Amino acid sequence: MRWYVIFVETGYEEQVCKYINKAITDVFEDVNFNLLVPKRKIYERKQGIRREVVKMMFPGYVLVETDNILDFYLRLKGSPRVIKVLRNKEVFSEITNDEIKQILFLVNENGLIDISEAFIVNDKVQIINGPLYGNEGIIKRIDKRKGRAKVELSINYNSLLIDLGINLLQKYEGLGST
Repeated sequence: MRWYVIFVETGYEEQVCKYINKAITDVFEDVNFNLLVPKRKIYERKQGIRREVVKMMFPGYVLVETDNILDFYLRLKGSPRVIKVLRNKEVFSEITNDEIKQILFLVNENGLIDISEAFIVNDKVQIINGPLYGNEGIIKRIDKRKGRAKVELSINYNSLLIDLGINLLQKYEGLGST
C-alpha cells in the first residue's frame, strides 16, 4: 500500500475522515485504506499564560494509504468538503517511503505529535523523551520562550518547516576549567 494526499477544505479534515470511514460499509468496502490527519501539540501564550493546544500539522490535507488510489479516488469524487487528490500532471502524487516514515515515527496511534522533553547542553539540544527522541537532526531552531522546536519535514518533495512543542527542562553549561 502507498500513501497519497487528499486536499480538503481547511478545518474539515476530521469530518472528511469520519465521512470516509462511515462510507466504508456502503461505498469503500472492497478498497483497503488507512487515513491519517497528523496533529501536533504545541504551546501558545494567551494573556501571558502558556497553554498546550492541538493544531493540524498540514491544514487542509488528509493522508491516505491505499493499494488502489484510482478506485479510491473515483469513489471519493464528489464527497462533501473534498477538493481533490494531489496529482503531478496525470499521475497521483505519492508520498515517498522516507517522507511517510518520518511522519509516522513522530505521530502516536491517534495521529498526534506530543511535546518532547529536552535539555540544552553546551548550546546543543538533547532530546530525552518524546517524538523527537532520536530525531535531533531535523531540528533547525529552538524558540525557548515559546517552547517550540522548528523542524524540517518533507512531503511530496517539498521541504516544510513546522513548529513542534518542546519542553526545555534545564540548561547545563559545560564544566569550566579550574
